[in-house]
Amino acid sequence: MISKLLGWVARIAPWAIVAGLGYAAAFVQPTVEPLPLPQPLVEPRDHFLDVAGDGHGALWFAGNAGTVLHRDADGHWARRAFEQPVNLQGIAEGDGRVVAVGNQGWVFTDAGQGWSALQLPVSDYAGKLIAVGYLNGAFWITGEMGAIFRGDGAGDWQALSLDTDVALNDITRADDGGLWIAAEFGNLFHSSDQGRTWQRQELQGESLQAIAFHGPTGVAVGNQGRVYLSDDTGVSWRAVDSGTHEHLYDVVHDGHRWLAVGAGGVLLTSARGHHWSPLAARGFSNGYHTRALPTAEGLVVTGEDLGRVHQGQWTAWPAKEKE
Repeated sequence: MISKLLGWVARIAPWAIVAGLGYAAAFVQPTVEPLPLPQPLVEPRDHFLDVAGDGHGALWFAGNAGTVLHRDADGHWARRAFEQPVNLQGIAEGDGRVVAVGNQGWVFTDAGQGWSALQLPVSDYAGKLIAVGYLNGAFWITGEMGAIFRGDGAGDWQALSLDTDVALNDITRADDGGLWIAAEFGNLFHSSDQGRTWQRQELQGESLQAIAFHGPTGVAVGNQGRVYLSDDTGVSWRAVDSGTHEHLYDVVHDGHRWLAVGAGGVLLTSARGHHWSPLAARGFSNGYHTRALPTAEGLVVTGEDLGRVHQGQWTAWPAKEKE
């Protein structure tokens, strides 16, 4: 009897296993708990178009897809992505606040308690906010279609826009307190009354991308390697040879010399703004660079990639992720 029972069990056991596997395949749904993937600080698609610093070592980089990269004074990095994935064009720090601006009129502000977002009224046709600077105790925003806004970064923004359809690419302050804007089609705009009125100066037709002053000397740079120099705080301007036809996107003075960056890995220097020559920096990439910021650690440069030029050497940032 027992032998017959064991034989019967042996015959049906394989079928029982097959039936059990079929039931599991049909009715048992496996679950997988995904492990969180660490967010890299810098992704291949990233482009950071502007950089701001607080003068004490902290830096902020404004990037595409609503991304801000922050490096604190101790060299620690953090990445922030806004809910509004608009490309950010400019960023500035002042009075303990950071303001980033971008496409579709979006403005993002952080006063130390987290970021807040606001959309300013801009043109439906061309609503990009291009630049922001902390000048004369206020944040100044410029953009397409002559857009100009002024505010303290905490409340409302006052519209001071120009009646023009040109893009206002950069805004800065001269030593006499006057405000200057570099714009499309070779235009400069100057205000001596805190933006209530503006005077236009027309240079040659190439668009101007940036402007800076050091003492009475002013330098404006733009497309096709154009450089314009003023020795009288903007009263008059003249063209000087940059030695390149690459677009120039930014110009700064680091306290000792003028520096300009642009497309094609261009990095230029000049003692007084009259004569320009390439500045050697080992490892400097041949991509485009849109902004430069002098710091105690060297010249911070951003654009297609970001990093620092110091003592003739380029260091890509964040260094660990770039290796």
